[in-house]
Amino acid sequence: MKKLNMLKMVVVTLLFSMTLIGSMPVETSALSMPLRAVVNGDRLYFPDGQPFVDAQNRIQVPIRFIAEALGVQVNWDGKTKKALFHSGTTKVTLTIGKKEYEVSDKKLNMDTVALLKDGRTYVPARYVAEAFGAAVKWEQVIRTVYVTTQGSTSTPVKPEEKEKGTTTYYDGIPFNNVRDIDEYERMSVDKSEEFVLKLADQLTFVKENGKYVIKCTYPKIPEAYEWSLGVRIYFKKGGYNSYSALTSFKENRVPIDGSFTKAVPISSASEVEYFNIIMSVSLKKKLGGLLDKETGSFNIVVEPSVSKSAIYIPQSSRYPQVEYKDFDFNKMFQW
Repeated sequence: MKKLNMLKMVVVTLLFSMTLIGSMPVETSALSMPLRAVVNGDRLYFPDGQPFVDAQNRIQVPIRFIAEALGVQVNWDGKTKKALFHSGTTKVTLTIGKKEYEVSDKKLNMDTVALLKDGRTYVPARYVAEAFGAAVKWEQVIRTVYVTTQGSTSTPVKPEEKEKGTTTYYDGIPFNNVRDIDEYERMSVDKSEEFVLKLADQLTFVKENGKYVIKCTYPKIPEAYEWSLGVRIYFKKGGYNSYSALTSFKENRVPIDGSFTKAVPISSASEVEYFNIIMSVSLKKKLGGLLDKETGSFNIVVEPSVSKSAIYIPQSSRYPQVEYKDFDFNKMFQW
């Protein structure tokens, strides 16, 4: 059968999008998700020098930002090229270009080095944070490093900042019940993007016991929200199967939490013309007027051996659409 051209794919995708979550803007920008650093639930913002992953796959951050986030003092000795961090009785010394470092006069070794880049001093976040008793976790899917200081499960709140709410972690993703919502109580665009990327990592098309199946385990999300997931598989012989919580075909309905496995009635993956997937986080609470209950969605369109796209689309045109060119399609599609 003649391959589906991209224009047709875009048209059908938009129709599917409107069916599930309303109409979307169409302009996109090809960007990779920026690397993020989150300390005790607070995302760090870097106005100039940006964090990056070095050749040893370690996350390097500007020294003053990580020091301030951890609440420790830092000094820079330009002559010896040493960064000195200290808090209480703990002292940490890193030397530019050297794997050996000191923690309270005890000599240890890293698998990377502190370095100078564009006139700024960068240090490996994990080694500095762990030296002060913090836990460090890297979420590859959403390109985020989470740092939690000892004894902290939520964002420390100063008396004058109580209006900022409380941060709770959901499968490693922090959510603040004040800062991460908009004026309608919907999940913010930025936070919605984190959660749907996490869901995308849990959705797979695999072959089990000779059957072609869709498998998914939903990540945890805040109580006020629910998942919206729609999968359409178009066949070369014509027609399609739709899998969602709203489909009229009972055998193709999927839950909106927990896990599910759905068999697709094909005998060979070559019968599939293309896949169309849309996922979002929706507010359970009813909203008046024409307001959408979600602030954005993640759209995936794959025509095997021909074309692939994965785009996060905010509902508001004030935010750019983000195309994930480095999305791991092979992990999701294993047929």
